[in-house]
Amino acid sequence: MKVYVAGSFSGRYRIQREAARLTEAGYIVLSRWFDDDYFVEKEWDKNFAGVVAQTMAEVDMYAIINADTVIVDTFEPSSTGGRYVELGAAVMRNLVGKPLQVVVIGPATNIFETLVTSRYVSWNAFFTFNNLRRDSK
Repeated sequence: MKVYVAGSFSGRYRIQREAARLTEAGYIVLSRWFDDDYFVEKEWDKNFAGVVAQTMAEVDMYAIINADTVIVDTFEPSSTGGRYVELGAAVMRNLVGKPLQVVVIGPATNIFETLVTSRYVSWNAFFTFNNLRRDSK
């Protein structure tokens, strides 16, 4: 199953660990924004006139288009708003008849999260529930 993980850049190292757990559980993680080698995006194209950031944003949007599941981590406040764009793209896919699972892990932060497929209070709860579902099949 292909998954895109959205979250706050300030929580990227914690999200990296959760993405590694997803990989260990057999998921294919499509998002790269939290990887250290993808850090050029965070320079906001000071010397690139927006071309690098634009390309990276497109890569993220195509990853969401190709995902089976989008997970939005809400534990840290968003510093850039990117996770809300990613949540919106995932919700819109469902609204136009190209369904995918949309999951929020963490506290509620806005009304659009009411349109998600599943909500978990923690990553451990997500892994526990999904491991139980896998084991019961």
